[in-house]
Amino acid sequence: MAIRNQAAVLWQAWIGKQPPRTVREGVDLVGVDEAARIAGVRPRTIKDWLRREERAIPRTVGQAIQEMGGVDQAAQAAGVKPRTIREWLRGERRGRTPGQRQAAHIGKLTDAAKKQHIERQKPTGNQAKLTNGVISSPKARQQAMSSRRAARMSNSGAHLSMSAKVTVDTGRRKDERWRNISMNFRDDVMSGPTNSFLNGDDAGAIGKLGEAFGEHYAPGTGWQFGEIRGFQIGEFNPGAGGVFPDSGY
Repeated sequence: MAIRNQAAVLWQAWIGKQPPRTVREGVDLVGVDEAARIAGVRPRTIKDWLRREERAIPRTVGQAIQEMGGVDQAAQAAGVKPRTIREWLRGERRGRTPGQRQAAHIGKLTDAAKKQHIERQKPTGNQAKLTNGVISSPKARQQAMSSRRAARMSNSGAHLSMSAKVTVDTGRRKDERWRNISMNFRDDVMSGPTNSFLNGDDAGAIGKLGEAFGEHYAPGTGWQFGEIRGFQIGEFNPGAGGVFPDSGY
């Protein structure tokens, strides 16, 4: 797995939502000057990207139809019949102002078109450099992660759900295999990995996570995480998986 994808997996786990995918989302987290530094361009270039990105977002019925790939697809996205889409388009071309209820349905269509437009974007060159750099930026991570979420998982425990390649060293042999993990760390076990993540140290976060597993989940063993394909961190939930360390540890 490429490093940038690994960083995106960790972002999804700790922040609890998708990493930034647009120039605007990145700039909102780090600011224009820092975005320019990350991308290796001038601030005015970032502003040009923002203007172009803004102009490309579908905002009208006609633009939404084009983005969705046709009237039928637009109708499905809006939850209406194709003839309704055509009526909206005719009204739009004639300059009619939609009523409140109609405007809400049209908003559902344009929101779906905007979401699809963003998901289809594949940044290249310096824009890709910006996207990948923001995902790894300590400033962006600290800005994106709510202080309440960070405090809860660092001090009150957390539930981990993972799909990862793990090497477990028992002292007599090493076992490397894919594992699906669903378990809870109580108290402040996750504080170390969380602090490393927020400081932009992915290797440190993964390393501390391995130390936590070796100390609390399987005492006396060494854990090393390789590729992580899926990772979610939720609220401490004793009903899902075991709880480590247990109350007598």
